[in-house]
Amino acid sequence: MKNLTERQKKALETREKLLTKSLELFGKYGFEHVSIEQITKACNVSKGTFYTHFPSKYDVILEKFKELDHFYMTVEKKIDSHLPASKKILKIYEEQMIYLTTVVGKDVMRTVYTAAITNHAGQDHYLISPQRKIFQILNQYIEEGIQTREFRQDLDSPKIQAVIQRCMRANVYDWLIHDEAFDLVKEMNNFTTLVLAGLKQQN
Repeated sequence: MKNLTERQKKALETREKLLTKSLELFGKYGFEHVSIEQITKACNVSKGTFYTHFPSKYDVILEKFKELDHFYMTVEKKIDSHLPASKKILKIYEEQMIYLTTVVGKDVMRTVYTAAITNHAGQDHYLISPQRKIFQILNQYIEEGIQTREFRQDLDSPKIQAVIQRCMRANVYDWLIHDEAFDLVKEMNNFTTLVLAGLKQQN
């Protein structure tokens, strides 16, 4: 932030304040029950200021959620390129679940899922956008698996990815509705291993 003007620094501080306070209110009262007016009053700013930074409430939580995709870029570089495709998929999902449980947390994830379920996001919303880094990485691994004949040849990459994505979302949903005894990392690994076994080429 060294080269930013005071005005630009102030704008970034305001944006971060809006983001932090919004997530706090969503976690306390629920996404549906928090208005933009409540957020702006809590931050002592105008509604116009809010809309300068975020088009909607949903965009506030997406901003936080997008941090996860930056994380994937780091994880991808650490995965051994010589591993079979299925092992790469398990590894990136393991790292993802660790990040969700230790950094993102249930409150943010509940808000993301609730907003999507209650139609605050269209069919092209960020949660399922093919432009997300995680889906691009998955597609790369799946293509590798098909080319090396590790995966079934009667299914193309989009179909295999759809199955794996649904596996991931189902496990995250289970984590959100269970108590703290639910081990997301362990359950994701077990369930995804079974799903991948069904997607492998049978000898």
